[in-house]
Amino acid sequence: MLNYIHLEQTDSTNAYLQRQQSECDIRNWVVSADEQTAGKGMGSNGWESEVGKNLTFSLAVDMSFLPAERQFLLSEVVPLGIVEVLDKLLPVEKLSIKWPNDIYYQNRKMAGILINSTIKANMMDVSIIGIGLNVNQMQFQDWPTHPISLKMITGKTYDLQPLMEQIAEHILLKVELLKSDPTSIEQDYLKRLFRYHTWADYEVEGKTLRLFMTGIDAFGRLQLLDEQQKLHCYEIKQIKFLV
Repeated sequence: MLNYIHLEQTDSTNAYLQRQQSECDIRNWVVSADEQTAGKGMGSNGWESEVGKNLTFSLAVDMSFLPAERQFLLSEVVPLGIVEVLDKLLPVEKLSIKWPNDIYYQNRKMAGILINSTIKANMMDVSIIGIGLNVNQMQFQDWPTHPISLKMITGKTYDLQPLMEQIAEHILLKVELLKSDPTSIEQDYLKRLFRYHTWADYEVEGKTLRLFMTGIDAFGRLQLLDEQQKLHCYEIKQIKFLV
């Protein structure tokens, strides 16, 4: 049973849940906000969202069944849960997951995910999953990721609360599947992975390289072959996608 909490304004829903975590059990809490004054993307990236137009929420999930060394599986589960909902609204072949866990429509970013996890011993504990999904906003700044929203694609206006509830429920269903069948999660992730098994341009240490994406290793690092057939593994922030 999910516990939904809605705020008109907060610094970030992730930060709100982190503060609550020291005082109570936040598992299965979903906190949404009309406005985040300090919404974050991956690393130091900001997240642009017009007040009341998009989904900005965080979900706290019990991940204590998962070994800490396998925590990247959660970065596969979450976007798969979101894509499963978006597949009903948009052409499936145009939706993909950009490593590690952004949702793209063709070459444009539709959703971002930020995960903060606590670990006990060698096992994960509670993970706070922050999600920003562009829904009804029609104009964005000229970010390098070329943001796009559901309404920009379909022309339709969406009711945010039911959409958020569907996404949260589908993520939890994927978490349950992860307990019994992690292999299927990994396979489904690769099927939706942006640029999987294709050549494309990337920036590494200030240089543009032509690389072929072969997959993800057990630690979630991106695996690519160069033109000399040498395999390289990259962690987040070591490589930049050139779109």
